[in-house]
Amino acid sequence: MRYGGGVLGLLAPATSWGLFWGGWAALLPTLQDELGLNDGKLGLALFAVPVAAVPAMLLTGPLARRLGPRTLPLVTLGFAVGTLAVAMAGARWTFAAALLLIGATSGAIEVALNATTAAREALTGERLFHRIQAATPLAMVLAAPAVGLALHAGASARAILVTIAVLVALSAAAAIDRRPWQEQATGPPGPERAERANGRLLIALSVVGAVGGTVLLMENTVEQWGAIHLTDNLGTGPFLASCGPAVYMAGLSAGRLLAQWRGERVGDAALIVGGGALGGLGLALAAAAWSAPTTLAGFALAGIGLAPVLPTLLAATGRAIAPSRRPQAISLVTTVSYAGFLGAPPLVGTLAGRLGLGTVFGIVALCGVVVMVGARSLRLLPAETGPGPSGPDGDPDDPGGPGGPTEGDRFHPPHHPRPPHRKGVAR
Repeated sequence: MRYGGGVLGLLAPATSWGLFWGGWAALLPTLQDELGLNDGKLGLALFAVPVAAVPAMLLTGPLARRLGPRTLPLVTLGFAVGTLAVAMAGARWTFAAALLLIGATSGAIEVALNATTAAREALTGERLFHRIQAATPLAMVLAAPAVGLALHAGASARAILVTIAVLVALSAAAAIDRRPWQEQATGPPGPERAERANGRLLIALSVVGAVGGTVLLMENTVEQWGAIHLTDNLGTGPFLASCGPAVYMAGLSAGRLLAQWRGERVGDAALIVGGGALGGLGLALAAAAWSAPTTLAGFALAGIGLAPVLPTLLAATGRAIAPSRRPQAISLVTTVSYAGFLGAPPLVGTLAGRLGLGTVFGIVALCGVVVMVGARSLRLLPAETGPGPSGPDGDPDDPGGPGGPTEGDRFHPPHHPRPPHRKGVAR
């Protein structure tokens, strides 16, 4: 085989990453007991993850620009080492140090995976973001009960983490791809023009990232508070309560697979507008708390609706930005989006203490309107990679599809024809 990697090289890290985080919540009580940590010490140790993740995400963009396709296997291997370090931690400080490594490499994987997916889309013309990002929530849904059953059967947390570390290392090997990322880039603009363009680009990418952050705020609200909402406001038992985040993640995976299958027909802007509408409607249904089944249905609908939004934003960014600046652009959008994920727990917790959790879910549902309006952020993206041809219903790669930007608009993603299939080349 001439090359490694391919779609499997993207799916493998996305899946193994989801396996770790899906099983993490189930492992935490056991790890807490084994290390003798009270809630306060555990919470302080866990804070190491976001502390390390944010700077790592910002640094991975420049790293990816330098290393190209070597970035994803490298940071995935680092994540395997971090997982092994958590398994071997025997004290509070070694546990916290291992979590710093987990946070840094986890944040790096998120950026590297997005940058690699964008580069492969640009090189091959394949639509990949929805397919790749469907793998992580599906792995999380499957990993959580699997780890719980393994613990119930007598497996130790260390043995489970070592197993996950091996799987992550294998996914790093699968991610090795010798194909260069960059297409032929045009020459740099003059200094004044470059300065103005950089300022506009920074604003555009920040706005796109803010829309993604709104989606992740809605997502994290369900993941962190969905089970509590079912328990406190509907009096459900532990099993039904745990189904809240689970059905959301299942909806997230299903929605992305659906967008992969049919999303090209409706266009990027329609996916974002429809996603915001369904996501807000689903959370509003969950906030009403009429019954456990309707609340679970609301969580599932929110997952299906919000599923395509962030992958669509990342894919549009990757198509719009010149190859030399694409990794850092993806890094910026991903990092700004992550701020919404980090901000959700304290924001929702503070508001819930004053207004009640059901009311807060209703407020978060209104963020769906922000997402819908945010579809227009795609028009801010530049046309650094050149225009593409239009099909019978408009440019299929246009963020607006048939009803999106017209010929006079600034954003015209390129069309990259599929390369001819050659025997022995990974696809």
